[in-house]
Amino acid sequence: MTLDNIVSAFHEHLPRLLAAIPVAIVVLIVGLLCNLALGRALTLLARKTHLTEIGVKPLRKATRTLVYTITFVIVLGVFGFELGGIWAMLSTVLAMIAIGFVAMWSLLSNMTATVLLLFVRPFQIGDTVELQSENMKGRVSDINFFYTTLQAEGGSTFQVPNNLFFQKVIKRTPHNHSTPLADQLNREQPAALNTKA
Repeated sequence: MTLDNIVSAFHEHLPRLLAAIPVAIVVLIVGLLCNLALGRALTLLARKTHLTEIGVKPLRKATRTLVYTITFVIVLGVFGFELGGIWAMLSTVLAMIAIGFVAMWSLLSNMTATVLLLFVRPFQIGDTVELQSENMKGRVSDINFFYTTLQAEGGSTFQVPNNLFFQKVIKRTPHNHSTPLADQLNREQPAALNTKA
């Protein structure tokens, strides 16, 4: 391919590229506005549910990445890049992820239950929780995305899958020095519980 061929191809496609620039700018602005709106909505959600900024941070990163990816793909389409292969690859990857989620339904169920526990707040760190049907009773000392740790009176611990709190009746005894679940989720060590509660 010679320099003359490159120049003539450039001149041939120049009007289409110039016409696509305003559309691409509009798409970028809409993408930025969507990102700002979603960020603001997540901030308001955090305030309404008493979550900390750290508790909302992973969801904010995920939505930002999704909005920017979609915006980038649309801008490429505006400039005439063939997106059929990209969409096919993305749909294949998403299908594989969906199959993986179905295979790991129990893990996904516990992770979803954790998010719901953070919003609904049926108990807090330091509260005594009893699942009578499972014959388990203890003070909540830790939570992660899969299970909640209960400290029993004899020093033993129960690690209860988080989805169990939505399937069984629980009895809660609140304590004065309770802390929110979202605060404990961001810590590496279980909470040090006051034995005089």
